[in-house]
Amino acid sequence: MTGTEKKYAGLNPIPPEFAKAQPPLALVVEDDCIGCDRCIPLCFFNAIVMIDKPEHKYKRVAVVDPDNCTACGLCFEACPTDAFVWVPDYSNGRHVPRNKTDLEDRDL
Repeated sequence: MTGTEKKYAGLNPIPPEFAKAQPPLALVVEDDCIGCDRCIPLCFFNAIVMIDKPEHKYKRVAVVDPDNCTACGLCFEACPTDAFVWVPDYSNGRHVPRNKTDLEDRDL
């Protein structure tokens, strides 16, 4: 296996590189979510909910509740589109990115 291949399809490396400095949280990149509901039953901590989003291509998306996320990574395994990414847990109220544009603006 070369350095560019993933060992497990759909699962990003755990822990992410920044985890040494800041604990990780899962985040859904809404543009990539297809609203399939696969992540919901795998989250033992009720950290993922589906919300209606009429302007979205699939009319609904998964959203992670950062207060309940334990960074277990099961949602990554469930997602067929790799819509989950790791972001730093800024519990002090700093901005948590919600889409690709927000992610590009951050130095993760």
